[in-house]
Amino acid sequence: MSILEYLEKHLPTNKAHYILSFLEEHKCVLKITKQRKTKRGDFRQNGPKLSISVNHDTNTFRFLFTLVHEIAHLKTFLEYRHKVKPHGDEWKANFKELFTSLDVADEFKKDEQMFAVVSDELINPKACSGVNIRVEKVFSKYDEKKGTYLEELTVGDRFTFGVHTYEKLENRRSRVMCLNLSNNRKYTISKAASVQLCD
Repeated sequence: MSILEYLEKHLPTNKAHYILSFLEEHKCVLKITKQRKTKRGDFRQNGPKLSISVNHDTNTFRFLFTLVHEIAHLKTFLEYRHKVKPHGDEWKANFKELFTSLDVADEFKKDEQMFAVVSDELINPKACSGVNIRVEKVFSKYDEKKGTYLEELTVGDRFTFGVHTYEKLENRRSRVMCLNLSNNRKYTISKAASVQLCD
C-alpha cells in the first residue's frame, strides 16, 4: 500500500494529497511504521534528509493527531532549526496552526466531544498525546481493542501492559510507579496507558 493510499484510509483524497504535497514541498519523507511501545511518531533530521514516521493505527483520530504533531516539528525545524526547544512555544503554535491549515480539524468535528477535548489540548499541547487522560479517553472510543486505563486501577492491582505483567504501586502526577513482576524492577507508566487487568 502506498503512503497516499494509507492516508486515504484516514482522510478524504484531497486532504491526503494536500498533506503529501506539503511534505514533498519541504523534501520530507513520510513513513508508516509498525506499532512502537515507546512512541507514536517522530521527526528526524539527518543532514539534508528530513523524515517523519507515524505508527500504523486503525484509529483515525489518534493517527491524525500524531501526524500533525510530527509535521509541527518539521515546520518548527524549518523556521528555527535547533534554536528552540522541541516542544516549546514555537512548536505549540505550529501544532495549533497546522491542525487548521492542513484541514484536519473538520475530521475531528465529526465528534463534538472529541473536538472539544482536542481543542482544549491544543491550547497548551503536551510533548506526548498519551500523557493527557482526557485525550486518550476520547480517542479510545474508536479503538478496535479496548482496555482499562492504568489510572482507574487500584494500588495493588496486577495488569498486563505490552508483553509484561505489572503490579500498580503508587500514583504520581501524570504517571504511575509499577513493579514489573518478571524482573522485579520498578517503572513509571503513563496514567493514560491502556492495560489489561489480570483476573
